[in-house]
Amino acid sequence: MHQVRPLPSAKRATVLCIDDDPIVQLMLEDIIAGAGADFVIVGSAREAEDVLADTHFDLVLLDRCLPDSDGLLLLRTIKSENDCPVIILSTLDKSRDKLLGIGLGATEYVTKPFNPLELSSRIRQLLHNHSDTAKPAANGVLEIAGMTFDPRSRRLETPGQYVILAPAEARLLHALLLNEGQLQTRDQMTQSICGREWSPGDRSIDVLINRLRGHIRSFPVDIVTVHRAGYLLVCETENAVRT
Repeated sequence: MHQVRPLPSAKRATVLCIDDDPIVQLMLEDIIAGAGADFVIVGSAREAEDVLADTHFDLVLLDRCLPDSDGLLLLRTIKSENDCPVIILSTLDKSRDKLLGIGLGATEYVTKPFNPLELSSRIRQLLHNHSDTAKPAANGVLEIAGMTFDPRSRRLETPGQYVILAPAEARLLHALLLNEGQLQTRDQMTQSICGREWSPGDRSIDVLINRLRGHIRSFPVDIVTVHRAGYLLVCETENAVRT
């Protein structure tokens, strides 16, 4: 049975915690309350899927080792239901585990045992960033090189074909289109797409770029790698036109 803190009259951020360890659950309750947010706590992937189907969350804390699933399998469901940051909490601390988690869409990967003060700080920062970026798009549909891109529906279209992008991929394409022909550094993109600072060894943007390239391969647009600097998007026309 999942635990829910009743929401107060003033809307606050809500965090979903998915962890089956009762001691960790108690720690997360205190940490999230200290960060000024409300919480829902579940102990299994099945419970998480039920809650995600009915509730919007501003942040998810996800244990990698759940009794009924690998947390990374659940990560796909989370990202499809909620366009929100995800922090993976795990005892698995190898570099390949961290890269896999980030590559599949997690915002951060925190190893257990974790420092409560550091985790609280990360939660505060991610909630703050998400509140700034998770608003309906105000720029309208972009038209460029015979394509249209609607950031609200995440639909990229040309006559005869279209693709619906994942939330993070759509944010990345939107940022690149608005800055077409201009270099975007990894730090700039990590801030705007992931809501955190880029650090050496962080390949989350590179993974997203590769995914996005796969989706837009047949469209009249290309993402150019600028060695050790970042990326820029090149289209057949010179400027994106807002409609």
